[in-house]
Amino acid sequence: MSTRTALYNDQLATPFKPFSIRRLTLYSSIGLLLLVFLSKVSLKWSGLIPRTLPPIFFQYGMHPFINFGLNFIIFIGLLIVWNRSTSRTTAGATYSTYLYLLLGTLIVQTFFQISLVNVSYSASMQLAGVGMAFVLITLYSVILPSLLSVETMVCCLKWITLGAVILSLLLLPVAGMELFRGGRFIGIFKHIPHMVSTSTFAFILLLPDIFAPQDHFTIWRKIFNIFALLLATLAVILTSTKAAFVTIIVAFLAAIIVFSSKRKSIRLFKVAFLTLVMLGVILFGVQTARFLYEITTGQRSFGMRSAQNGIETRLDEVYRGIRSFNQSPYFGKGLMYKFMGGQDKGIKVTGYNSFKDPHNLFVSAGVIGGWPLFILSIIGYLLMIFGTLRGLNDTSPAVKVCAIFLLSHLPVFIIYHAHFSLGGIGDRIYWLIFGYLGRGKLS
Repeated sequence: MSTRTALYNDQLATPFKPFSIRRLTLYSSIGLLLLVFLSKVSLKWSGLIPRTLPPIFFQYGMHPFINFGLNFIIFIGLLIVWNRSTSRTTAGATYSTYLYLLLGTLIVQTFFQISLVNVSYSASMQLAGVGMAFVLITLYSVILPSLLSVETMVCCLKWITLGAVILSLLLLPVAGMELFRGGRFIGIFKHIPHMVSTSTFAFILLLPDIFAPQDHFTIWRKIFNIFALLLATLAVILTSTKAAFVTIIVAFLAAIIVFSSKRKSIRLFKVAFLTLVMLGVILFGVQTARFLYEITTGQRSFGMRSAQNGIETRLDEVYRGIRSFNQSPYFGKGLMYKFMGGQDKGIKVTGYNSFKDPHNLFVSAGVIGGWPLFILSIIGYLLMIFGTLRGLNDTSPAVKVCAIFLLSHLPVFIIYHAHFSLGGIGDRIYWLIFGYLGRGKLS
């Protein structure tokens, strides 16, 4: 679907009056999607701005305070529109109930943490943490999916992520190693995870265009789509991230099965590709498994990334997280625990400590909110699976690609953390996908 068509559909075929509430809502929503990625862009390669200049620049890009401020401003505006809208869509009963339980748990546990756990730390800082989590969930998982059609969301997100990938690759001859960190491609972003997320998202969101009906695009657009998919694949490979590479493979295989086509050439391609995969498994399965085992255990390097024992590293992080969880199993340590430590009892952006990340969804939830949030994380993961299965059976290609997105990320969630950061790319996009798949899907 073209951007123009998506925007037109989002207007419900009504006149598009200048300065209308509908128009303002649409562009505010699209601006919010753009902000997700702009907030993580780094201009270090340009040499034009300082590394840090509070409250404007941080790590050669937008300061988090500006990102938070813009999110809150847009949140208030869209909340007013959402509250007055008579045509908004609503989440399914099961998903809505889960969100109520989740937000209620975060709020109650935060008050317990202020009173009993983090008594020496700023109460306002801890309340700000739960406030940002509240905005994250309600804005990206309730309000935005209610006001912006899934087709428009997928279309805009596809072009934003693809544009970031293409720009990052075009800058390679100019910026060179400034776009790498530790032998891994970070492109125009501040850190490796941002480039990983952006390139992975671009690849997945391009899949409906690859398997679109024969008369949907011109021959030049079809060539562009294939070329763009290859560029997104290249960007993923350059990040040297094993999980991301597996994610795009799973997404591509799922798209071959999910997106039906009347085109004989596409059907032949699907059959040929799946046949090659099966032959590859039969003929080279043992060698491939050994190769993957050697990469995972650190006996081989992956891309330009030095060899690392992924299993041992992850287990160490999980064990460290379990020890942290046992320090406060009933109430948890709070949403801001990664910023806590040292002599400073307040919070600074530079105080973030990534080594406190357990790299496991359930342990991370337990560290944040104790047993209640740990249990809710298990329920939430099961809802992801149910939402994925329902989405794969939907008639809309946009909903299907959202389901493929979630399907391919299900293994990643296990080795990731609980997603409550208003500043993270992944956190905001994940809750956005949850919101679209949760609209009436699990009632």
